[in-house]
Amino acid sequence: MLYPIPYLLLVFFFGILAFLVHQRKDDADFCRNVNIGAISVFVFFVGLRGFVMHDWMNYYPDFEKIDWYDLTVFEIGESREFGWMMFQMLCKSIYDNYHFMTFVQTLICTFLLIRFLRRYTSNILLGIIIYLSFDGFVISFNLLRNALSLMIFVNAIPYLIERKPLQYFGMCLLAFSFHYSSALFFPLYFFMHLKTNKWVYLSLYGVFLAIYLSNIPIFLTLLRLSGMGGEYVEKQVESYTEMSSHLKISIGFLERLLTGFLIFCYYDRLQDKRPENRFFLNAFIFYIGSAFLFSEFSEISKRICILFDYCYWIIWLDLIGCFHYKNNRLLYVSFVALYCTIKIAMPLINQPVCEYENVLFGSKSYAERRYIFETTFVKE
Repeated sequence: MLYPIPYLLLVFFFGILAFLVHQRKDDADFCRNVNIGAISVFVFFVGLRGFVMHDWMNYYPDFEKIDWYDLTVFEIGESREFGWMMFQMLCKSIYDNYHFMTFVQTLICTFLLIRFLRRYTSNILLGIIIYLSFDGFVISFNLLRNALSLMIFVNAIPYLIERKPLQYFGMCLLAFSFHYSSALFFPLYFFMHLKTNKWVYLSLYGVFLAIYLSNIPIFLTLLRLSGMGGEYVEKQVESYTEMSSHLKISIGFLERLLTGFLIFCYYDRLQDKRPENRFFLNAFIFYIGSAFLFSEFSEISKRICILFDYCYWIIWLDLIGCFHYKNNRLLYVSFVALYCTIKIAMPLINQPVCEYENVLFGSKSYAERRYIFETTFVKE
């Protein structure tokens, strides 16, 4: 039950500092010093973690085994991407320690995250809070390759908006070298910059919502109608849909309804705030589509949603300035604070693998943490 406390303390600390920065936003030196201090705390907390959460079980053995020979026999399609393998080997050549590698990875991702937030937000610390609330801890602690890939991509967004294909596709190719899921970013260049109106947005949102509420396994239905794959493939897909709870009226679902409604109400104002917001509004449609259309495959839905989480980091903050009345702003900020607290805390409760440890203050070994993982998740 106490596992969420370190994570919540970090977010509450950032919340206090974000408020101070807002109160003294005209004092550039104060804001800069507070931001530097907060970012340093963030790097300390994330970059110097021990074996926390899950994916270190795969990353640590891979880091221990990898050598330069693996790069010479690399073939596209392997489970390890070339950029990631090269990154590991460079870190290993400097200092052969897994925690050193994760610290370097955190430094790079944090730099890219702050570079992105500085471009589109006036309060970086609020942006970090929203980032952490929308899968940020999972991205930073678990998805090392995805994190590098995603942070490279969000810094390529200006090239998409400015229609600079060489720079954009070059950065997408770099992101692809760290995680193959970045292939999804390549075609975005051709339509994500387009400006739409709120009625197109509402129509798409309504279709996605209707499909979700119908509780129809749409991909299984399409597979059956097309006859592709045969009976065996149908049974395999059906087994995955049965393992995944499709229709969920949860707090996350209600949040998506509220966010979707607010975006519709302030769609024009959000687009007028800055030209780039048309990109983030389009990204939100992709996020909702991924959440609702792929709901029959929960893991696929989560993975694709993570690729578009960045729309929340910007839109949720921009919505604050859309409210005319102060009381409405306070209600919205209160909702954001409460929801972020719940969204961070709930997945961590009763999860011993999420117990936070810092390598500077002593942390359990790989074998000890693996034992905790196996006793928590491996069923007899």
